[in-house]
Amino acid sequence: MNKISLLLILSAFFYITISIFQISAVADAIKLILMIDNTFLEGIIFIVSLFITFTPLVGPILGIIGAVLVWDWNILFALLLFFWPYFFGGIAWTLFNKKKARKKEEEKSFDAEDAEIIEEWKK
Repeated sequence: MNKISLLLILSAFFYITISIFQISAVADAIKLILMIDNTFLEGIIFIVSLFITFTPLVGPILGIIGAVLVWDWNILFALLLFFWPYFFGGIAWTLFNKKKARKKEEEKSFDAEDAEIIEEWKK
């Protein structure tokens, strides 16, 4: 098995695991808000939470409510559970921009050297 397929398998496992936590947190938040103790309705709520979890604004808010109020999680861990792609994306964006800035500085230094050479050649 090559490295790329192993990386894909690990990332799929990570994504599915995180998704299960997110779905459970949203289902618990809905049960808390609607005060449901019926097992049948809890099953229906779980099915509904499969769709609500990945709704952009509603899913994370309900999930954070479920993780903080029902599971007694720290708010920072709850935020990280639902906003981890933005966290890692921000880190990648920062690193990419630093690399890009270094390249621009190198190009400017080469341009300055070229301008000096041209001025000396004109004399």
